Amino acid sequence: MLPLFLSVAMATLPIAAGTGDNVAPARDRSNESATRIKELQKQQIATLKELAAVSMKLYQSARASYDEALDAQVQLLRAELDAADKPADHIALYKDFVEVMKGYEKLAAAQKEAGRGTSAAVLKFRAKRLEAEIQLERAAVKAVKKN
Repeated sequence: MLPLFLSVAMATLPIAAGTGDNVAPARDRSNESATRIKELQKQQIATLKELAAVSMKLYQSARASYDEALDAQVQLLRAELDAADKPADHIALYKDFVEVMKGYEKLAAAQKEAGRGTSAAVLKFRAKRLEAEIQLERAAVKAVKKN
């Protein structure tokens, strides 16, 4: 019985003794991770901005579907919101997205009039714009409540 007790006691000693020593390295690791995440977010946003621009050009020339163009814009918005730290940044991002969706909505309507587009495209862009406007209002109310 005594050997078992000593084995357990000896096994827990290094853990208990080293606990305080690991605080600084853990904090350093946390800071490194936060920095790495921010860098990855910047790369992701840059990539998605490029994708959104390419998708828009392809959609304008009828070489990509409205779903592809919309998906690229939504992915970009989500990445930017994820990287934004302040409520004011969220509000600005939603405002920008609403304006982009208004542009897509007009383009889709023009394509429909020219016989190159569908009502579905117009409605899908409108629905996404309205969703963003709702989120914009919610973000604005949340920002006012914080202040």
